[in-house]
Amino acid sequence: MDEREKAPAAEPEVKDPSFTHLPKSPFVLDEFTHNYANGDTPPVVLPYLWEHLDKDGWSLWHAEHRFPQEFTQTFMSCNLITGMFQPLDKLRENAFLGVILFGTNNSSSVYSIWVSGGQELAFLLSSDWQEDNESYIWQKLDPGIEETQALV
Repeated sequence: MDEREKAPAAEPEVKDPSFTHLPKSPFVLDEFTHNYANGDTPPVVLPYLWEHLDKDGWSLWHAEHRFPQEFTQTFMSCNLITGMFQPLDKLRENAFLGVILFGTNNSSSVYSIWVSGGQELAFLLSSDWQEDNESYIWQKLDPGIEETQALV
């Protein structure tokens, strides 16, 4: 091999973030998202989530942006949210997220709730997903308690 052929072989292998290591779960994310897209959230979607969520195979996460003081304009917060989605395409089949922007210019915050396959924070599975990870305060939620259900 010449030097050009050796270079690609020397690159580190990227960890596969496909969630194939997780056991089969009775919770089907496609069914949940179908309910979310077609149902009224409080009376339809949330009861569906609490009834069907596999607490061993899936986890809930709350995220709060660490630096809300940086958002002088609400469009900046919207840009942050849009930018966060771009590298997350491989999460599509293994995570669901709701993001809310609260506030006005010079006083806004970004919060999100994640339903994610597995018990670990999904962002740690791929270096491609870690770009915005450090900008958030992550809290794993217990789906069995009232406080979590009220928050969600």
